[in-house]
Amino acid sequence: MGSAMKCFGCLVSIALALLAPGGVRAEEPSLVPLPKRVEWNEGAKGFEFGRGTVIVLESESARPAAELLVAGLGEATGLELPLVGGGARAGAIVFAERAGLPREAYRLEAGEAGVRIEAAANGGWFYGGQTLLQLVSRGKPGVVPAVTIEDEPAFPWRGAMLDVSRYFFTKDYVLRYLDMMAMHKLNVFHWHLVDDCGWRIEIKRYPKLTEVGGFRGKGEQRYGGFYTQDDIREVIAYAAARNIEVVPEIEVPAHTLSALCAYPELGCTGKTFEVPTRHSISPEIYCVGKEATWEFLGDVFDEVAELFPSRWIHIGGDEARYKRWEQCRHCQEVIRDQGLGGEKELQGWATRRLAKMLEPKGKRILGWSEVLEAGAGSDVGLMVWHKPDEARTGAEAGHPVVASFVRHTYFDTPESKLPGEPPAATWTPPVSLRMAYEWHPVPEGTSPEAAAKILGPNACLWSDRFLHNADQLADKPGQGTTASEAYMDYLSLPRLAALAEVGWTPRERRDFGDFRRRMETHYLRYLDKGYHFRVPTPQVAVRAGGEVQQFRARPPVAGATVHYTLDGSDPLPSSPAADGPVEVPDGSTFRAITVLPAGGRTSLVHGGGASANPFPTLGTMIGRWKSGEPGNGRPKEMTFDATGRIDRNGEYVVTFRYTGGRQRLDIDGIEVLRNDAEVVARDIHHGFTGAARKDNAYRVRIDDYQTGASFKIRAKVYGDTGDDSNGVVLIRRE
Repeated sequence: MGSAMKCFGCLVSIALALLAPGGVRAEEPSLVPLPKRVEWNEGAKGFEFGRGTVIVLESESARPAAELLVAGLGEATGLELPLVGGGARAGAIVFAERAGLPREAYRLEAGEAGVRIEAAANGGWFYGGQTLLQLVSRGKPGVVPAVTIEDEPAFPWRGAMLDVSRYFFTKDYVLRYLDMMAMHKLNVFHWHLVDDCGWRIEIKRYPKLTEVGGFRGKGEQRYGGFYTQDDIREVIAYAAARNIEVVPEIEVPAHTLSALCAYPELGCTGKTFEVPTRHSISPEIYCVGKEATWEFLGDVFDEVAELFPSRWIHIGGDEARYKRWEQCRHCQEVIRDQGLGGEKELQGWATRRLAKMLEPKGKRILGWSEVLEAGAGSDVGLMVWHKPDEARTGAEAGHPVVASFVRHTYFDTPESKLPGEPPAATWTPPVSLRMAYEWHPVPEGTSPEAAAKILGPNACLWSDRFLHNADQLADKPGQGTTASEAYMDYLSLPRLAALAEVGWTPRERRDFGDFRRRMETHYLRYLDKGYHFRVPTPQVAVRAGGEVQQFRARPPVAGATVHYTLDGSDPLPSSPAADGPVEVPDGSTFRAITVLPAGGRTSLVHGGGASANPFPTLGTMIGRWKSGEPGNGRPKEMTFDATGRIDRNGEYVVTFRYTGGRQRLDIDGIEVLRNDAEVVARDIHHGFTGAARKDNAYRVRIDDYQTGASFKIRAKVYGDTGDDSNGVVLIRRE
C-alpha cells in the first residue's frame, strides 16, 4: 500500500498553487461563456440600482429582450423595474440600437451612471441581458461592477439536442430545457421527435402517427405521449424570445418503426408491427420505391414546414439497414430506372428528392454523417458524429457542417467511471467535463474556405437508457416527472456550459483551468434555478514523500465544503472537513466528497475508483465471480456486462481467469446477448481455469453491431467439486 500511495502521489501531484484561490478576483463576477473582450474598469464605481431604477427602450425592437431581463432581475433581486420608452437617461439600464453589429453581438457598458446595452437585433440584446444577469453580484443584488464588454459568438450554431422519442418529456420540461440553453447563450434546439420507439409530433393528416406510434407497451406498462401542434407553437415562440431556433428531427428513411406501426403500408413488406419497448436498430424502413410513401412524406413535411420557422429540418438518415430494400421490387425498380449503383445510392437519391421537395418551402435538410456516404447533394447539411474527419471532408465538399463529435458532445454518457454515476450510455467512453471543453469544431488541417462551412458545435442528449434501465430511471406512476427530469439535468450540467464556451468564446481565450474557476460561482446560479446538476468532486493535490502523504482538497463550488475519511469508508457530510492540509499515513486511503452550501447535496467520492485489473494484457475487466456464485458441480448461468467494450463489428476474446479459492472454475461456453434477449454470437466448448487452466478463452464474432445497444456475456459456469472459486472475466477485441 505504501508504494502504491507514493506512485499515486507522483502521478497526480499538482502544484499546490492550483488549489489556491485565484484567476477571477472576488469583485469580478464569473462570466460563462467567457466574452470576446472584457475590460474591468478598476477603481471606477459600479452601478447601484433599486426601486427607482427604470429600463429604457431606445429601440422598440429590444422589448422582448428587455422584458426577459425584467423577469430575470425580478427573480434575482425581488425588484420589478419598469420599462419605459424614450432616450437615454442617467441612473437607468438602457437598451440602444447600434447599426452594423452582427445579429448576435452586443456591447455592454456599466458604470456609476447606469448600464447601456447596444445591439442591432434581438439576439444581441438578449445576450447582453444574460450577461448583465451574471454581473449582478450574489449577496449584493443591486450592484453591477464597472465594466465594458464587447462580445459576439465564435460560431453561428451552438446547439443542444433533446431526445423525446425514446422517452417522452413534458412540454414544461422542454421549456425548462430552453431556459437552461438560454443562460448559456446556446441558440439551436435540436428536437429529436421521431424514432423507432415513439412518434411525438401531431400530424393532423395522419392521426394514427401519435395515436398508435406515440405509445408503447400494454396495460399498466403502456407509456408515451406527444406534443400537439399548439404545444409546438408555444415551444417555438418561447425559444424565439430567447434567440433559440428550433430544428425538428423527423427521421427518413430509418428509425421510423413508430410510423410503420401506425401505417404498415409505408414499409416494404406491409407487415404490422408493435412499437418496441426495447432499444434496437430496426431493419424496418420506409419503402422509398412506392409513390404512396412520397405522398405521405410530402403531407408530413408540409405540416412540419408550416409549424417550424427554422430554415433547417433534420431528417436523420443514419443507421439505415437495406435488407428490406434489397428484397423489395418497388425499390429495385427505382434503382434500375434511375441507374443507381445499389441501396446506398438509393438512400442518396431519396435524400436528394426530399431536399427538392422542401426547397420551395424555403427549407434545407440536415442529416447525420451517413447521408454524405450515401451521396447527398452539397446543399444538404451534415451533422458529424462518429468520425470527426468527416467534418473536414464534408465541408470541403461544400456541405454546411455541424460538429457533434461523440467523444466530446454525447452527454448521455457519464462524466466518469466513478461508482455512483447513474445508468448512462456505455457504448463509448465517458465524456468528462474536460473532454466536453477541450476540443474544437474545426478539425486540424481544414482549409480556411472549408472552415467557414463548419457552423459550430451541437450537444446530444439521447434518452435510450430509459429503455435499457426503465426500472431505475423512468418516473413512477403517480409520482410526477421530477425523477426523469433530474436525470437529464444531471447529464446536461455542467457539460452544457463547456459546450457553450466551445461555441461562443474565441479559441485563443479558452483555458480549462480558468473555466473551472469561473464555474465555481456559476454552479450557484444552477442552485438558484433549481437545476439538478452533477456536483463536481473535490479538487485534490497530493504532496508525496516519507511515511505520510499530504492531501489538500479544495471545494469546486463557491461556498461548498470538502469532507473526508481515511479508513476506506465513504465520507458523509458529517465526516471531518478538509479545511486545511490532511496528513494521510502510509496504509490509509484518502476519500473525499464535495458538500453543497445549500441543501446538503454531495458529489461522488474522490478516491472511490474501481478495483485494478489484475490481467491487463488480457483485455478490459467486465466482471468477477466470487465464492458461492458459480454452480456447485453443475452449470449455472452468470451474466457479465460488455456494453461499451463491444463497440464495433469484429472478433472478441472473452477470457476467464482464476484468482483464488479451493476449486477451479469450469466453463461450458458463452453467448453474447444484445439488448438482454437476442443471441448474436456464441462459442460453446468446455474450458477451465484454476491452479491450471485450459481452453479458458472464448472467441465470438460480431457482424451486426448496433450503436446504443447493450451487450452482455452469458456463461455457464461451475466449480468442479464445489463453489469456492474467485476470478475475473476480461474481454478484448482482436
